[in-house]
Amino acid sequence: MVDVDRTVVQVREDDGWRTVAVIDGRRYPDRESFERTVREAFATLSKHRIPAQFETRRVKPGEPPSRLRSWEDYRVMLASTGD
Repeated sequence: MVDVDRTVVQVREDDGWRTVAVIDGRRYPDRESFERTVREAFATLSKHRIPAQFETRRVKPGEPPSRLRSWEDYRVMLASTGD
């Protein structure tokens, strides 16, 4: 398995961080597409003035997909709420 990363997106809520989405490198055709999506996610949250942090780590061989919602689904939800 080629080295693939997964980025967890967290937003500031009240006095803590809430995990809202995952960007899983296995869902992208190449590393560049994954990295572009991470940058776009950061830019989108910044545009909406939502404090966020991103945690990236390697996906382990055989690791199942995350049960978190995808960044794409979260972005759609964010756009529909007008935040």
